Amino acid sequence: MTDVEKMGDKTAAVTGTTTARSAETVDPTTPATKGEIPLSVVIITENEADQIADCIESVFAACRAVSSFEVILVDSASTDRTVNIAREYPITILRIPDTHTISCGAGRFVGDQVARGELVLHVDGDMTLTDAWLPRAMDYLQTHPETVGVEGWLDRAEATTVADVDTIGGVTLYDAEALAAIGGFDPFLRGYEDIDVGFQLTTAGKQLARLPSVSAIHHDGQTVTEPIRRLRQGYFLAPGQAIRKHHRSPAILWKLVRRQRYKIGLLAWIGVGIISLISLPLVVTWLLGSIVGVAAIGHRRGVLGAVDFLGTKLLAIGGVAAGLRRPPQPASMYPLSAVDVVATGRVLDGSSLEVPAGAAASPPPSND
Repeated sequence: MTDVEKMGDKTAAVTGTTTARSAETVDPTTPATKGEIPLSVVIITENEADQIADCIESVFAACRAVSSFEVILVDSASTDRTVNIAREYPITILRIPDTHTISCGAGRFVGDQVARGELVLHVDGDMTLTDAWLPRAMDYLQTHPETVGVEGWLDRAEATTVADVDTIGGVTLYDAEALAAIGGFDPFLRGYEDIDVGFQLTTAGKQLARLPSVSAIHHDGQTVTEPIRRLRQGYFLAPGQAIRKHHRSPAILWKLVRRQRYKIGLLAWIGVGIISLISLPLVVTWLLGSIVGVAAIGHRRGVLGAVDFLGTKLLAIGGVAAGLRRPPQPASMYPLSAVDVVATGRVLDGSSLEVPAGAAASPPPSND
């Protein structure tokens, strides 16, 4: 039996009432009308063959209480079986060719173009949703009209109350019209797409919130080479790109600069180290201070976390400078006509879906 046949056996259990959706309505070049259905789910992927089936089935499990919803998967030129596996499900699949800007922002931007939901849920393909967070999130937005976006905690909740925040990330649920009003996600930012959107919304007077429960388990497989992977993807250009993009907006610019405080502090400490070369006692003092600082970071974040934190910040210092010289193009320049429509999905009725047992993630005990 082939791998695809095995997937067919597994996904055959995901059944339920569906409403046909014509292929003509899936056109990335024409923004879809928002509010036609309660919810659109946008999943972004890049080589997620090991996780994508669990991700999709967890979305179905989380949407059991949703009267009608659609799932849109946007793949960024995967070279593994991600798309083949996803085609076993009744979802829309779009593919960004490898000749175009590939980033989280581009994937979310493309997915939002065809999303028809009043609300839009953004999920990464290496995440498994819990079944309780989404109903809470949808209810919160309905009962708090001043709030246009919510997030939860990944893996483990670290709070017991709802918190107002400037940005949201990970698994996010947005009011689709509010997101569209600011132009949505920037497809040309190499990273920082959630931060860019959050700062624009909150500066415009909208509110964002973090709910005190786990939204998903993140199977990111992070290693000590993570900073190098981000460097190759151009992620470290993003802060500089965002600063350049909003240099005429003092409120957003100030928020972006404040977010660089760790990079600024590290750069200042390196500068102190250079100055200390004039005296051996100063050099020794600087080295001892550096050792204590690294040890403190390691104690708090662990060895892997410390390597990621320091490596990321060191690489990001140069990235900010480079990003300032490479501002993102206007979103209208993104070549949506080149996006492939691999499969056309259906509008699903969550109440009639039969989802395999255990499809949703079971987070560790939380504080809420």
